[in-house]
Amino acid sequence: MKALKFIKTGRPTLEGTVLKGNTLMDVEGVAIGPTSTTGWYAPPSAHNGYTIGQAGYRMGAKFWCPANDAEVIQFCNTTASPSPATPIITIDDALMFLQESGYMVTYNNTTLRSTTSLEGFPAKLPMDGLSCYLDAQIEQSSGTANRWFDISGNGLEFIKQGGTGLSLANLGGYQGFQFNDSGYFQCNDLYNSVNIGGDCTIVMWVWCTSILSRDTIFEKAGNGGASYQCSVAITWETNEGFSYYSRKTPAYDYASTVACDTNGGEGAWTMMAIKMSTGLTSTARTGFYSKNGANFAASYVSRSTTALDRGKQIRVGTGYAGPVEGPNGIGAVLTYNKMLSNAEIADVWNATKGKFGL
Repeated sequence: MKALKFIKTGRPTLEGTVLKGNTLMDVEGVAIGPTSTTGWYAPPSAHNGYTIGQAGYRMGAKFWCPANDAEVIQFCNTTASPSPATPIITIDDALMFLQESGYMVTYNNTTLRSTTSLEGFPAKLPMDGLSCYLDAQIEQSSGTANRWFDISGNGLEFIKQGGTGLSLANLGGYQGFQFNDSGYFQCNDLYNSVNIGGDCTIVMWVWCTSILSRDTIFEKAGNGGASYQCSVAITWETNEGFSYYSRKTPAYDYASTVACDTNGGEGAWTMMAIKMSTGLTSTARTGFYSKNGANFAASYVSRSTTALDRGKQIRVGTGYAGPVEGPNGIGAVLTYNKMLSNAEIADVWNATKGKFGL
């Protein structure tokens, strides 16, 4: 477990942190300096097994180290506040209860997210560094009108925007949100937990028939410049491939991927992934893409020699080049605050491909 800090409700979070309730956890080394001036509390020494942590107003931070599943369940039933409405019996229920009660939980120093118990959550999906997971086929993510909820455990909420909101549709026999050249989703809160400015990976499951006009499918809104001059902007090009952009001085960086599958214009699902090294220094940024779980291929032209300005709100389905046209669609979005390895992107592919008939 990393350092913890109490944060009042409604206060902005820091990029490189994760929020549960009022407890903020450092995940990328932002907690630097003594507790007396920063408010950050150091965790116990790294160890194998569980660590449970929570920060509170005027109480600092508390940490518990249960030795096994049984002790986690016992903690829920005897120590946690508030206590469960009914006694906890299983470890899955215990982890779900702790997440919903604002506790941070790690196991072998990796953050646990109890949402793996959701019906339809992919088994063996890589969780380390997962900062956002939107899935059109999981009810807890897409089943509420005008909302697309993050089920990574970080609590992001994407709200429908645009003239005509996006609707769930049957795309090749599998559920996804169909674009319409108008609607899109935007996350206005907690977006700092998705650190696209640092080492990162973005994975999207997209339904493609053909792209007739160049549109933006994913971006972090501009901050002191256009989105493609800040953290990242990804466009869907008329060759059905993606282009992606970042940083701005003296010129923006750019890169491209191979084309998404189209099944001859009838439509097909493709998993496209992009990963980049940190753009928060003057060092040249690097970028790679992967299609359908294949090994990452280098694809990036770094022209900027200055650290980027971090983007703000996250948008899915629109951006600086305009909203994506129908009948193309999107089924899932996953972001990681790390550069996934070839083995990890293959694991993402294997964990999710069955959801889209592949």
